[in-house]
Amino acid sequence: MPTKSVLELANWNEDQELTLLLSLLGKDVSHWQDKTAATQLREMDWVRFLRLTEHHRVVPTVYLQLKTLNHPFIPAELLRNLQAQYHRNTLRMLHLQAEAERLTRLLIAHGIRVLMLKGPALAQQLYGDVSLRTSKDIDLLIAPDDMDEAEHWMKEAGYASKSGEVRVLGSWKWKDHHASYLHPQKRVEIELHWRLHPDGGGEPSFDELWNCRKMGKAAGASRQVPLGSADNRTVMTSCMYTLGSEHQFLYLSAHGARHGWFRLRWLVDIDRLAVCAVDWEALLPMMRRYGGLPAGGQAWALAAALLGTPIPEPMRPASATRQAHRLALSALAFMQASVPAPYPIAHGPSTGRLAPSELLHSRALAEQAEAAPPDGGASVCGTCGEAAMLATSGVTSITEDASNADHSPMSTATRCAPITPAVASSQVMTRNTAAAHQPVSRTYLLSLKEPRHRLWYLISRLFPSTGDSAVFPLPRQLHFLYIPLRPFLWLKRRFSKH
Repeated sequence: MPTKSVLELANWNEDQELTLLLSLLGKDVSHWQDKTAATQLREMDWVRFLRLTEHHRVVPTVYLQLKTLNHPFIPAELLRNLQAQYHRNTLRMLHLQAEAERLTRLLIAHGIRVLMLKGPALAQQLYGDVSLRTSKDIDLLIAPDDMDEAEHWMKEAGYASKSGEVRVLGSWKWKDHHASYLHPQKRVEIELHWRLHPDGGGEPSFDELWNCRKMGKAAGASRQVPLGSADNRTVMTSCMYTLGSEHQFLYLSAHGARHGWFRLRWLVDIDRLAVCAVDWEALLPMMRRYGGLPAGGQAWALAAALLGTPIPEPMRPASATRQAHRLALSALAFMQASVPAPYPIAHGPSTGRLAPSELLHSRALAEQAEAAPPDGGASVCGTCGEAAMLATSGVTSITEDASNADHSPMSTATRCAPITPAVASSQVMTRNTAAAHQPVSRTYLLSLKEPRHRLWYLISRLFPSTGDSAVFPLPRQLHFLYIPLRPFLWLKRRFSKH
């Protein structure tokens, strides 16, 4: 089934800002100016384009593409905005990378094998540069049996558990997949995984993942120091281990599918992985073995339709099935539903859009109210230096929530009064509410599983989970009671949500 029909059925070709974003995320944009008419660019809602870019967490790629194109109709203020976010994200990623190396050294020094998932390691593996991808936390994968000791050393490193849930019996090893920790001073969040995915689905064992691992050299790592006796075990290489390329695709496709691909960043990862040295012939039986064909076929159908990703020959049958097509359409619906809605008018003429001057003040005033920038801090005025840089460009600067009424993105600036702090605060709340991702349905999640894994998932619901201990704490000696109490605790959580 042709992947083009996915877009045709979803009517995405009618969205010019999204179409522009997709063209910039592809590898070849040399023909971009020829295909895009000047009238289209003049009528482009650059503020909506900016919000789409931020929502999908692809600011670094879009900024570098627009900077290279240097088209006269691209607003200079937009480029300055993206540049500030790009620089801030670079610092954030370098900070996360340094902390990931520190924790990796600590755990390996005490005999705990560690694999890096996503984050700076994935950016280095797929993009060759940590600044070209965003990340909000650090994901580490260890063997389930090492969890207790790893948790001890996480606390020694200054991290505290975010959930505080008690692990019940042994079902946590296959029902859950990670625990979150936060460093109160560094404000770095760590997700310590013992599985790749939740819900006890099929996946390779940690030993299999470890045996196929790749060494991903971090930026700035110039030498490798061999390990010696216990006295010098802390002197280590700055290299970190990541998943092998085949396991990487298996993981990324399942992760994106589980979240409905509501961020294009995950699909760009698939696009970059498509040109890496992957043994696609070996991957196909691996996908069959672990139930990865539905998610893998969906990933290829979406990547080919949205980004023009070339599908490797062994993967084409998986992407051409009716199931892959149906799942791709479901993901497109999730993407569209998760896009932030336009802002209401605060001042100015009734154009249906906010003026740039309002949003400059809105963003500057609201910055203090934001506890943490989304996904690694890629916000506009994150530091005083960046705020000052944007302020010196005048009230015509386009910021995260800016919009315009005319063809020129600067033409409405003088018609609007400054916004008050109260209005700024309410707009931030409006943005956060509008941009909240709606969770995917359970029916969709079950459709990603093959029949045997679907049956195992339903059976697994009968076993206790860490959530049961939060609802009804019991001493460890009485944890066996969570088995008969499971239906009642599940119903209590279910009705509590409503």
